Amino acid sequence: MKIRKILYVTFVAGLSLGAISCSDYLDVSKEITQNLSIEEVFENPTYTKSWYANIYNSISEYSETGSESNAFKNPWSNMCGEISSQKGPSKDVMTSGYTAGNASFLRWATLYKYIRQAMIFLEKGKPVGNASDKVVITPEEMARMKDEARFFIAYSYVSIFELHGPCPIVTEIEDAAYPHIKDYARPSVDEFTSYVDSLLQGVIEGSNLPNSVVSQSNGVTSYNLNEMVRPTKVAAMALRAKLWMFVASPLFNGGYEEAMKLTDTEGKRLFPDYNPEKWKMAKQHVKELIDFAEAQGHKLYKVYKTDNVTLDPDQSVYKLFQCFNDEILWATSNNSYSDQYKMEMRTTPRDIYSCYGTVGPTQESVDQFFMNNGLSIGDANSGYKEDNLVSLQNVINGRTDTKVFNMYANREPRFYADVIYQGKSWHIQPTDNANYYVDFSKAGGAGPASSDTPLVGYLLGKFKNRTILNTGSYVQKFSRPSILFRLADFYLYYAEACNEVDPNDPDIITYIDKVRERAGIPGYMELANGGKTNIIGDQILQRKAIQRERFVELYCEGQRYFDIRRWMICEPGNEADQTKFSGMNEYGDPTKTIGTNESYYRRTVIEKRVWRKEMYLYPIHQNVINQSKLMVQNPGW
Repeated sequence: MKIRKILYVTFVAGLSLGAISCSDYLDVSKEITQNLSIEEVFENPTYTKSWYANIYNSISEYSETGSESNAFKNPWSNMCGEISSQKGPSKDVMTSGYTAGNASFLRWATLYKYIRQAMIFLEKGKPVGNASDKVVITPEEMARMKDEARFFIAYSYVSIFELHGPCPIVTEIEDAAYPHIKDYARPSVDEFTSYVDSLLQGVIEGSNLPNSVVSQSNGVTSYNLNEMVRPTKVAAMALRAKLWMFVASPLFNGGYEEAMKLTDTEGKRLFPDYNPEKWKMAKQHVKELIDFAEAQGHKLYKVYKTDNVTLDPDQSVYKLFQCFNDEILWATSNNSYSDQYKMEMRTTPRDIYSCYGTVGPTQESVDQFFMNNGLSIGDANSGYKEDNLVSLQNVINGRTDTKVFNMYANREPRFYADVIYQGKSWHIQPTDNANYYVDFSKAGGAGPASSDTPLVGYLLGKFKNRTILNTGSYVQKFSRPSILFRLADFYLYYAEACNEVDPNDPDIITYIDKVRERAGIPGYMELANGGKTNIIGDQILQRKAIQRERFVELYCEGQRYFDIRRWMICEPGNEADQTKFSGMNEYGDPTKTIGTNESYYRRTVIEKRVWRKEMYLYPIHQNVINQSKLMVQNPGW
């Protein structure tokens, strides 16, 4: 099912002021504009809905990678080394570093404005309009809108928390862009968690939200796409589960020594000692979500071959992002892949109809993907090699590509869906060059002769629609959902929580293997039974397996930046060493001996990146600190 007109186009547009020049009414720093008071806003159903609709701008969209503009897009994939993005404003952040005074990807002030917007709505919103009016808000609809406002308050707090750590809980309506107007102190992690959890518990236990946008009737699944982005109980339970996964993780649960020394102005510690009970709470809430979501009809998205029995992993991992489906727990339609001048062109080589491909996976990302036998490339039994050029069938278009580096041979389906590598033919060959292949080398059509190159020798393939070709009568735009929460994410959360509670819990391997099975590679139970590798019951090995699976499965979906920080694995020599940033040698020659300085096929450092331990938490802007007597800064800033 193609996404054509969904919530950001229909629902929010229906709530907006349309042609009426009253956008200032939605400026949360002003309650009175021209001749309309805040009381008059909430006497009018159209203005009330407009006020409410603006709260949706608190959503962080992760579908825009490489053309991001702020902390509510996806600078995070570049900032954690998943990709090289040559045009986005996040390009130089991790090479030059940042301070509390110049850090640019902040959520703090903006989200406090939306929290305030929602708080005013909760206080002032009421049923309005008569049955004969064109626009009316019934008591039932107002009750639902208020629970949605409570959801977005919780969502905004969680969005601040995952980036900055515990933040002040605003209890009075005021200019909350700087909550220190009343000079709020920061709560402890436990105080913050208790407050946000209680908000979500009230929303979940209430009767005002629908269970899900997915519904089942007589074995037929249907989707209420006109309300896709409106919060449901599934979305609220997912947010609650995510909150607890962060609270239980080392960054917030006794693993960050410097943060554990942090106190407020009265000597109260903000970060707690390790508490294993938090992992039990995380496990409980994630499992509650999974059980409830599955009862509504949510399941991993799978595509089968023509026999309707055999799984087609390539189509499964591709089409997951091309249509609304059962796996999606919460999504919007606000993604730049619908715009050919943004992500489609940024991830297409410049020699294919005037595109400007500049966004590509780093070598560190390429190395994370598994082999088709389910083993990592570093496993002695994996069969991985990087010493020759081979012929390789392109699973996307069926062509046989010649002279492909065997680094890219026999890899898993997610690799071929996510990574565009040297020598790969296009999903639709250019009409004027039937033998086209991508060439990132110095003499190639997508190489470093122009600034429109990804520098790393790869382009991002994930999310791309395979019917698009920017010429003639071919499809040039394709609307897709922008996924915020999906079930595979929470399957892996659940496996992680189970492993921290009891490494012998069989659900650990069960839920990892569910994700691997859809991806078309052997699960860890099969690998153990076949004598290939056995991680079962080993907490450390299982932890690393879960972390790697999250990297591959959720690649470039805005999760990695926050995952590696909550796990605290970013230092040099650790699993997610943030100083490493390499690719192929784009200035080399693909005909030269592999691995030599002259060869294209040589791992090459692209950037020297900065990592300091204080980067585990993003700083609170120095302006906030300077204007407060109670606010304390994160460690190291």
